Amino acid sequence: MKNLIQGILRLLVGPETERPWRKLVLQIGVWTLLAAVTAGDSMLTLLAHKRSFAWQPIVLSNLTNWYLWALESVLILRFARRFPLDQGRWRRHVGWHALGAVVAACLMNMTGYPVDRWIAPTTTPRLDLYFATHFGFNFILYWLTAVIGYAFEYQRRYRERELAAARLASSLSQAQLQVLRMQLHPHFLFNALNAVSALVHRDPDAADRMIARLGELLRASIDGDATQEVPLRQELEFLRSYLEIMQVRFQDRLLVDLEIDPRALEAQVPNLILQPLVENAIRHAVSVRAEGGRVAISARVLGDQLELAVRDDGPGLGDGAPAESGRGLGLANTRARLESLYGAMQRFVARNRPGGGFEVLLLSPLHFASGAAGSKGAGG
Repeated sequence: MKNLIQGILRLLVGPETERPWRKLVLQIGVWTLLAAVTAGDSMLTLLAHKRSFAWQPIVLSNLTNWYLWALESVLILRFARRFPLDQGRWRRHVGWHALGAVVAACLMNMTGYPVDRWIAPTTTPRLDLYFATHFGFNFILYWLTAVIGYAFEYQRRYRERELAAARLASSLSQAQLQVLRMQLHPHFLFNALNAVSALVHRDPDAADRMIARLGELLRASIDGDATQEVPLRQELEFLRSYLEIMQVRFQDRLLVDLEIDPRALEAQVPNLILQPLVENAIRHAVSVRAEGGRVAISARVLGDQLELAVRDDGPGLGDGAPAESGRGLGLANTRARLESLYGAMQRFVARNRPGGGFEVLLLSPLHFASGAAGSKGAGG
C-alpha cells in the first residue's frame, strides 16, 4: 500500500529531480485517466437509466474540465505550500484554505460553464443550477488536491531527513575510521624508531638501510591516508616493506610464511589492516625469545567472504586472558575498524592456537573495486 501511494504521488506531482518533459507527460496521463474515469461513469449512469447520449461531448467535456483543473491545481499547490497545515500553524491556516476552496470552486465553475455550454449547449443547465451541481464536487476536489500536495511535501521532507541522517552517519563513520587509522601512525613510528635505535651502535649499516626503508614505508602510509580500502595486493606490498625492516633487525630470528590465494589479491581490504597484527605477532613471538619465531600470513576466499589470518608460534596468552589485554592497541583498533566498515557482515577472532601460539582471523565481505570486478572471475 505504501508503495502504491508513493507511486500515485510521484505521478501527480513528481520529484524535484524528475526531467521536466517526463514529469509533464506523467501529469497529463494522470489527468487524462481521471477524465476517462468520470466520462465512463457518466455514460454508464445514462445507460443504466436507458437514456440516449452522444459520447463525444461527454468525453470532450470531461477532458476539458479536468485539464482546466490541472492548471488550477498548480495554483492550489502553491497556495498549500504558502499556508502549510503543520503542527502549531494549522489553526491559523485552515481558514485560509476554506476561503481558497470556495474561490477555487467558483473559479472552476466560471471557467467550466462556458466550456460546457459551447460543447453541449442543449444539455448544460442554467448557471445557477450548474453552480449548485458542481460547486460541492469542486470544493472537495480542492481539499483532495491540497492533501495530495501535503502528502508529497511530507514525503519529500522525510526523504531529505533520511538522506541527511545517512550522510551524517557516513561522515561520523569516516571520521571514526580516520581517528582509528591515525592512532596507528605514531604507534608504528614509535616502535620502528625503537628498532632503529637498537641497531645504530651494533650495526650502523643495517640501521642506515632500516631508516631508508622506514622513510619509504611512512611515505606510502601517508599517501594512502584518504583511502579506507585498498586491494589486498597493495596491502601486501606495504606489509613486505615493513617485513624487510624487521628482517634487518631480527636477521634469521624472524621467519615469515606467506600463503596468499591468487583470487584474493584484488579484493578490497581496510588500508593498513595487516601491519599492526604482524607487528603484534613479531613483538610477542619473536622479540621475546632468543631463538626467535615464525609468523604466518594467509589470505583465502571462502565463498562470498575473504579470510585474512596472522599466526605465530609464540607463547600465546594465559588461560582466560582477553586477547586485547596482552596484545595492545593493534587488536582493539583492528576490531573497531572492521565493525565500523562492515558492521555485522564481519567477524574478528583472536585466540590461542591448539598446538601453541596465537592467531588472529579476520572475515569480511568479498568485494572488489570498480574496474577490478573481473578479477573475481579470473581467479576462480
